[in-house]
Amino acid sequence: MTRRYAAETEVPAERSKAAVEQLLISHGATAYATGWDSGHDTIQFELFKRVIRFVLPRPDPKDPKLSKDKYGMTVRSSLMASRLAQADRQRWRALYLVIRAKIEAVEAGIAVFEQEFLAYVVLPNGLTVGDSLVPLLQEGKPLPQLSAPADRQ
Repeated sequence: MTRRYAAETEVPAERSKAAVEQLLISHGATAYATGWDSGHDTIQFELFKRVIRFVLPRPDPKDPKLSKDKYGMTVRSSLMASRLAQADRQRWRALYLVIRAKIEAVEAGIAVFEQEFLAYVVLPNGLTVGDSLVPLLQEGKPLPQLSAPADRQ
């Protein structure tokens, strides 16, 4: 089994959040916001005239990977708190890596911005492209009819 990226990072989540914000500012973001609720953290930003939103599920205290030891026994509350904090640090480092890699791919000419961030583009109805299309794909339903760009017809 492979290890998850930053599985043992000691970088505080707040430092990773700040790194994401600085990365976006340095690449021309014109707006940035973060928010949270009991189950998710959200970042939203505007870059290249597109609004992008990432929603990160918070670590689930009921997840057996966090709440149980290797014998299936419930772990002490102090160990559980430590595991939740580690999972939080890991996901923020991973988000930083994802956004940085996408921006690097665009700047290197490997992809265009819209291709790289497509699932996270916020539509006028407030949903992202991914929010709109992933359920259709998961259910095996046909996607809305799309036409090829003029240069590919």
